[in-house]
Amino acid sequence: MGVFLGSGSVQGSARENGEGLTLRIEESLTLMHRWGFAPSVDTLSKMLLGGIVEEDQLAPALLSSDRFRVVEGFVCLRGHESLLKESQERVASHERLNGEIQGVTSAFVRDLLLCCPFVEVVALSGSAASGGFSPGDDIDFDLVVNPGTKYTTYLLASLVGLRYSWRYRHWESGPLHTLPLLPKVTCVNVVWPSDQTRPFIRQDMAMAFELLRCQPLYGSGRFEELLQANRFLWEFFPQAYNRRWTDGSPFPSLNAMGRFLSLVGRIPRALRLLEIVSRGITWMLYHFVQGVRAKNPVAAARMEFLRRVKYPYELFQD
Repeated sequence: MGVFLGSGSVQGSARENGEGLTLRIEESLTLMHRWGFAPSVDTLSKMLLGGIVEEDQLAPALLSSDRFRVVEGFVCLRGHESLLKESQERVASHERLNGEIQGVTSAFVRDLLLCCPFVEVVALSGSAASGGFSPGDDIDFDLVVNPGTKYTTYLLASLVGLRYSWRYRHWESGPLHTLPLLPKVTCVNVVWPSDQTRPFIRQDMAMAFELLRCQPLYGSGRFEELLQANRFLWEFFPQAYNRRWTDGSPFPSLNAMGRFLSLVGRIPRALRLLEIVSRGITWMLYHFVQGVRAKNPVAAARMEFLRRVKYPYELFQD
């Protein structure tokens, strides 16, 4: 990026010329289109590469360039107009379903924390975090966990997720978000051991965008520390450092499983053995589900895309 804005916000055209802003918009939209959506002008202003630009300053740049299409408050690059209608429908759907999403999200986080003492941060991500959740989507989470507990935590989160797949078995699901016989209601997008986050090995635009979209639901203080340990994010999205979160209501004490795992976690050899066993079980489950989805060309292409954008943090890329 050629633009560095310490405040995280542009407050006047004197700060950069019109072509500089146009390039920032173009790069931002390219990144968003890669994830399959066209933002509203309001969302673009808040998630713009290089820092926030208010809508009244963004609009002239959008309207003065033939690189962009603006339709009913949504914007895309020319050639990507097909994303506009879908994105409009997604935002409207998100507004209708927001209460249900919040209920499922809160319950899932609570159940995970009850049984897993290794979680440091639970962050909402994906379409549920960006305001574009639609029927057929799953609810994505990014986790930060204690070192040496990646696969144990992933396995527990998957088992908790199966409970929600059964509980919401009539949940509408698309070909990209389904398990054999059941809808996939929740999805652990990525699990980061905390010793691999300070700083991250990857320090590129796509990684910065993932962190920008994260909304911590638990461990907000830890998440702020993570952002401070990754100052590369400042180059791409300085506005990420202006956000503040508070955790929800205090969660109850660990259940019997959580207390047992907490004891195991105090014995290094036992924890290593548990992690090895969990990795083996997770490997079988992961490849079973991936094998089923690979029969669908659209799902297979999406899986390959996710493997690329998550690298080296996708499961089994370690």
